Amino acid sequence: MLAAFYLLLVIGHIGVFDVVYFHYYRCRLHTRPECHREQFWHMVRHVVYGLQFLIIANLRFHGALLLILGAIYAADVFIAWSDVWEETISRRNQGGLPRAEYFMHIVLSLMVGAYIVLVGQTVWPDRLLPSAVIVDPPVVPAPLRWYMTAMGVTAFFAFAHDLAGWLRMGRQIRLAGGASKA
Repeated sequence: MLAAFYLLLVIGHIGVFDVVYFHYYRCRLHTRPECHREQFWHMVRHVVYGLQFLIIANLRFHGALLLILGAIYAADVFIAWSDVWEETISRRNQGGLPRAEYFMHIVLSLMVGAYIVLVGQTVWPDRLLPSAVIVDPPVVPAPLRWYMTAMGVTAFFAFAHDLAGWLRMGRQIRLAGGASKA
């Protein structure tokens, strides 16, 4: 799980840059009602990555419980596809995605694909073991493991923060829609 750990660490940092710089600072998606649905996919992605950071840094799934890991990766792929689909619509008024963000998404997609393949290769023999979730962190320096664990916890805080903003924006959209109907 060593290579997958380090690749996920890099993916996490690029993802944070994408969110902070492009989503919040440059494009201000959280202030744009037309980006509300896109923001939903970003918010859900926080949970999926929070789980991945916590699992890869600390746990190992065996047997049938590997299906949980497979479900997390399937959700990641579905969310990524849904986000790309929604970005086309929600970013129309902004002239689409900034080129650098589009490029970053391509790089991240390739890296996530490689990461999922690495995890799959690593856990493939574990499918034959009795079903269990065990604490079995990769052989990395402890501070890096703690750091990735903190990244996982932080992703859940980001989810809570974004959920509050998303709900607030949803109320504003509904009120604006109700006012225009009156």
